[in-house]
Amino acid sequence: MDYNITPSEIMDGFKNIEIKNFRGIDHLTIDDLSRVNVFLGQNNSGKSSILEAVLLLTGMANPDTPQNLNRIRTRNYYTNFKDIFYLFHNMDLKTTPEFIAKQIDDEERRLQLQMTYVFDEQAVSSQTGGMNGMLPVSETKTFFNTLEMAFETRAKGVVKEYHSSMTVRPDGVLSNKKIAEDYLEKYGTVFLTADLWGINLAATLSELFKRKQKNVILERLVHFDNRIIDVDILQDDIYVDFENMAEKLPLRMTGDGMRRYLNIVAASANPMNNIILIDEIDNGLHYSAYKKLWEAIFALATDTNKQVFVTTHSKETLYRLNEMLGEHSEYQDALRLYTIEKTKLEGHQAYKMTYNGLREACENDVELRSIVL
Repeated sequence: MDYNITPSEIMDGFKNIEIKNFRGIDHLTIDDLSRVNVFLGQNNSGKSSILEAVLLLTGMANPDTPQNLNRIRTRNYYTNFKDIFYLFHNMDLKTTPEFIAKQIDDEERRLQLQMTYVFDEQAVSSQTGGMNGMLPVSETKTFFNTLEMAFETRAKGVVKEYHSSMTVRPDGVLSNKKIAEDYLEKYGTVFLTADLWGINLAATLSELFKRKQKNVILERLVHFDNRIIDVDILQDDIYVDFENMAEKLPLRMTGDGMRRYLNIVAASANPMNNIILIDEIDNGLHYSAYKKLWEAIFALATDTNKQVFVTTHSKETLYRLNEMLGEHSEYQDALRLYTIEKTKLEGHQAYKMTYNGLREACENDVELRSIVL
């Protein structure tokens, strides 16, 4: 396989992440992140919020990122600007969602979100028909109309500060957007939802095929189902060629499991992505495919130098992960497993485990998805 990168290169990504006042999370610190990081926990424990925090940290310069999170969560492109309020802990706009991370290269980044009011003369003029700049009575400070994103990077003692924002009119229409100047984001991040909402797989595969990466995808598909002999993009649709079939089969006719598997493989193989976020990895897959998927994720993340963040509810998924790592010792050190708990006395906690802990838990049938049952 030729990925134009050597596995020995230092991985891009994060060593640790701290999250404050974000959605249901009051405060959570996650230390010692590795190449593949798996998050477990009960419903509403904050697993998906961790993936969203990573997306925010890698989309700091884009004021659309917070709104995109709500679109991902609600599966609705037409979310209201006020839905951003849900990003604030307990919907308290007096709190400040804050995200702090240390990268593998020791550079630090910090992001804060804040809802404010900004008088937008251009928006007022557009609503009043240009009344010589006169302020109508209705244009008063009755609601927060601006999302402020203040962020900074710190490397070798040098701190650089940046600012992005978006302002809307009272009717919710965007009136002004400011993107941080002189900031270039180094991370390409893809978020794969449980139902793959919003993913254009055909476009991703077309780009990979253009980059001569078809053999990578086909190799993993054959590993998933050894009857597959080819995969193609025909008229903007994906077709899979099975042996002994008269014609190629549209991917949509093969079932949700193969579509999900192929989406994850394509995202992991895509050289434009540094960080892969996979929510509810087991969704839509038969248990017999879990081990194959884990092997594909670890192999592609290692060979293409990526960092992966995964959530799961499935105990069977963890057993298959343990089996795969038992057969591939070269991937064992790349795993970090975190059980996320909201404790009564100490708030949110992340209980870390490495491969050895996973192996012992599986051998003794210990429940890992919750520390407090």
